[in-house]
Amino acid sequence: VLAQEDCSMRLEMGIASPSHLAAFSVAPLTRDGAVHPISQGDLLTRPPAYARTSASGHTAPLAGGVQHRTNAGANSGNFTSLAAAGLAAALPLWAVARRGLVSARRERRSRSSAPRGRSIRSARAEVVGDGIDRTTNWHDLLPKHEDLEKIVDGKKYFLVKDGKLAYWREDKEVGTYRYTDGGYESRDPSGKWVNYAQMPQDVSHLTDAQRERLIKELRGEIKVNTRDADGDDELGVFRPLPEVPPLEEWPFYEVTISDELKASPEDLKDYKDLTMSQKAGQAFFLATRWKQMNEARRHLGYNCNDTIDDIANMNGTVLALRCLTEQLKRLDRFRKMTPEEQEELSDAPRLAAMQVDGILGTTAGSAMAIWFIVPVRKTAYIDICVGDDCMDQGPHSEEMLLRRIAVLASEGGAEKMWVRTRRTESGRVYVPKYLPKLGFTKVPIELQEVEHWEDLNVPEVDKDVKESVQGLHMWLSTRTLGDLLPEVNEWCFEMGATDLSEVAENKEELVEYLGDKLSDEGRERLLRF
Repeated sequence: VLAQEDCSMRLEMGIASPSHLAAFSVAPLTRDGAVHPISQGDLLTRPPAYARTSASGHTAPLAGGVQHRTNAGANSGNFTSLAAAGLAAALPLWAVARRGLVSARRERRSRSSAPRGRSIRSARAEVVGDGIDRTTNWHDLLPKHEDLEKIVDGKKYFLVKDGKLAYWREDKEVGTYRYTDGGYESRDPSGKWVNYAQMPQDVSHLTDAQRERLIKELRGEIKVNTRDADGDDELGVFRPLPEVPPLEEWPFYEVTISDELKASPEDLKDYKDLTMSQKAGQAFFLATRWKQMNEARRHLGYNCNDTIDDIANMNGTVLALRCLTEQLKRLDRFRKMTPEEQEELSDAPRLAAMQVDGILGTTAGSAMAIWFIVPVRKTAYIDICVGDDCMDQGPHSEEMLLRRIAVLASEGGAEKMWVRTRRTESGRVYVPKYLPKLGFTKVPIELQEVEHWEDLNVPEVDKDVKESVQGLHMWLSTRTLGDLLPEVNEWCFEMGATDLSEVAENKEELVEYLGDKLSDEGRERLLRF
């Protein structure tokens, strides 16, 4: 009886199933010499708090469970528990219930301990365990082609969707493509609907080259590469890139230095010549101000008079000024490196020969450029030439500066000039209008070297030196003390520091430990930040 009540409570709590209670019905009880099984309905009903004699007068449900009247007579018989009425039957009853509860616990454990890596489908199949394949064939859920077609009065109609709504449209109104519950489909030359693209019916707006290119793409003979930023000049197409390529991937335009290209003193009378090769700080200050000014100008938005070319010019100028500030910081870091560290950079010869020149004007704009000469090739390479205001006199000042650099490059022995174009934020190549005007032409891609410059903004951890505290090298690098990582590692080990906050809280002890290895500026940076 106790096992019966325990299982009934578990059923109410949701941790047992009726199948466990069904086990009680197989255990017989003896009454007047006859065998009477306990029904499942009796077990599912909690006994009331008062005593009541059954119609037969032999059993009564009580708070203590079902009780039985002894065989001493209906008038003199006393109610006793099941254990007294039939101990031999009550013990097997408890044993059966106990086995049911134990099996329920094992089943729950097996379900909760199923490997997490398994798919939901395999886990569900293991729980069911009846050998029936309940996997869903999703192709059966797609609409059949015959369900999307009908013929009315000899005319064929297709069920197509326009957004979320579906309409029956006549065959001639559908065309080559349609959208249904099964997705986008196209009609092949035989009239069959398939799920791959077909040649559009009207290609009159395409050139011969574009039609041939489209056919090859549909056949899979040409694979579209999203890294191909320039697209196809013959087709006049462009595919936006997920990110703007770095400066070293901006293509070059070239021109032969001539007397017509060189700027005369009369051309530069409105400008002041700025030589900032040894004044990187001054150049960085100007470039930063120009960058902020053009970014603020772009933030104001565009008006109805701005063309697509104006927008490309604005975006290309902002990106060029950002690259200019980054390259000036790169040049400054390079000059502070040891000769051994400089040799490790892939563009070390470029940085070593880098020159920074500009022209400063009041009414005719201002411009700045970073460039260098390769004597062996007799070529001057201008990585960036950008003005202060792209929507005003900036392009004119850029043109004047290029002509000024032509004079300086010719004096340095150069016979040609290579100038990098610009990129917009979609990755498209933007060619300033003055380049073709000055005679610049595109350099064939096979003549341009594939370069990759290291990012000096990301601190590199020496593989031989391991951090004793996570993030320690980054913490030191932000204070330009990354070269002291081995000494700080040793201090952390001796002090038992395991967290970066402990290092920051004990900066005074760290400064004392480093001693003369810290410069006055380094000591101030370490204590201050």
